[in-house]
Amino acid sequence: MNEKYNNLPTLQQVLTRKTLPPVCLYNYYIVMRDNLHQEEVLDFYLDVQHHEQLWRRYVRSMHKSGRLTEDDLVEGFHSPRVLSRLSHLSSIEKSPSPTMMNQHRPEQQDEDDSIMPPQTLDSKIPSRQDVTDSAQHILLRYLVPSASKELSQLPLGLKNATRTMLEEDHRDDPAVFAEAKEYLFELMQRQAYPKFLRLKVWGNVTLWQQLGRLVIGLVALLAAFATGLTLIFLGYSPWGVRWWVLLPFWIGVLNVLVFLTGLDPLWVLLFNISETTTFHFNKIKQPQVKRILWYRSLWLLITSFLVAVVLSVIFCAVPSRRL
Repeated sequence: MNEKYNNLPTLQQVLTRKTLPPVCLYNYYIVMRDNLHQEEVLDFYLDVQHHEQLWRRYVRSMHKSGRLTEDDLVEGFHSPRVLSRLSHLSSIEKSPSPTMMNQHRPEQQDEDDSIMPPQTLDSKIPSRQDVTDSAQHILLRYLVPSASKELSQLPLGLKNATRTMLEEDHRDDPAVFAEAKEYLFELMQRQAYPKFLRLKVWGNVTLWQQLGRLVIGLVALLAAFATGLTLIFLGYSPWGVRWWVLLPFWIGVLNVLVFLTGLDPLWVLLFNISETTTFHFNKIKQPQVKRILWYRSLWLLITSFLVAVVLSVIFCAVPSRRL
């Protein structure tokens, strides 16, 4: 990314919830949804991230139960060895032996209950079916044609390859989605994230707020020009009452600058807030962003005041001419 972003949080930090408002996952999702209209990309990434966590919990539970050894996990949770071992265990579980069936005969139920507590497994531990359901959820939501959040940003070849592994090879491990996830991460890194930083690091208002400020600014400037001309033609002397046009001039210039820059300096300097959606705010907590917004706000406030003073001086310097 550009050098101006070097000291700011990275996309990876945002996606793993290691940042503070306004550069946080909540605001990133809002920008992806409302400004860029690509929320399905972020939804897919987060769902795959959840699927990976589910897989890790499942593998850990298999390791704790003794079905996976330390040697199996040497190459990591996503290694072919782990996948092969778990696939083998899954096929055994689906085809129970006669001995296992005899252990669950009705006449032995009381004896089993006396040996094992009612719940021997933590309800939070996922089963292989949970992992499979999670993978199928991602398939049906993002990858099949006419899905509710079909990923048009994903190349067709990559999408078909992922579907083949899920539908024909019956795989449900996170490695199935690894290439698609990496592709979409790079896409967000290249296109969406710089736009998000421009909106949240150098500004603090939404698009609708900007448009509203443009209207307020133009009305205030119209009122300032009308008042200034009226005072001239009513015969008021220069450098007296006519100085009051400074107020509408400043309001007009400030709001036009808010429209042009996407930054309201008063919100930053007085309240330390950033707008998430229209008239909904959160506190600015990320240190680097707070510093950037504070300096930009100060510069914008001084600029707006100087422009308003120049306009007021021009109108006050015009000789009176009563009509």
